[in-house]
Amino acid sequence: MLDIVREVINIGIGEAANALSKLVRTRVVIRSPDVRIIDSNQIYDYIQNQVASLGVYISQNFCTLARGRTILFYTRECSISLLNAVHGEDLKTETLTESGMATLNEIGNIIMGSCMAEISNLIGGRITFDLPQVTVEISERYFQNLILELNERDKAIVVKNEMRVKDTDIQGYMFVLLTFEDFMSVIARMEAGMLTGGRIAYGPERPQ
Repeated sequence: MLDIVREVINIGIGEAANALSKLVRTRVVIRSPDVRIIDSNQIYDYIQNQVASLGVYISQNFCTLARGRTILFYTRECSISLLNAVHGEDLKTETLTESGMATLNEIGNIIMGSCMAEISNLIGGRITFDLPQVTVEISERYFQNLILELNERDKAIVVKNEMRVKDTDIQGYMFVLLTFEDFMSVIARMEAGMLTGGRIAYGPERPQ
């Protein structure tokens, strides 16, 4: 189960790196991510252990074949470092401008969209996305509220990734949240797609 998820996410991350390289007009390298599957009641502990400070998250709901939410999270420091690398600007750590938010939105759209598109292509169905939303300075209460919305059997695919832009390393976390039923359905379809030689197409399906 985890091997299939890891393989598909790796392909999505590779496509995201190519798309980001075109966006920022310089080579972007995203290292092979750490991928794991955890229960919803483990999300808060994972965040507590992995993330030292508050930051920015980009969230995107998806539906049709499966319903859920994808969240891409960066600490504030990493968000500013990413914008500095992309724009070559010297931003203060407490400042995120409207244009910076728009850039983070586009980056999140590419990373999340690429990974979800690879899943969609393999399982032979269409997953549609809402437009992503950027929120600054999330708090621990956000994750507590998020967990309350989930059942204890629900699942999260967690992708810890690190990308390099212009000699700057930026670490981020992506969460794909699914109900237990949708998670099991997606995994079964992915396994069937692998067994039947399902073709994995390239290029994210982007929201209009």
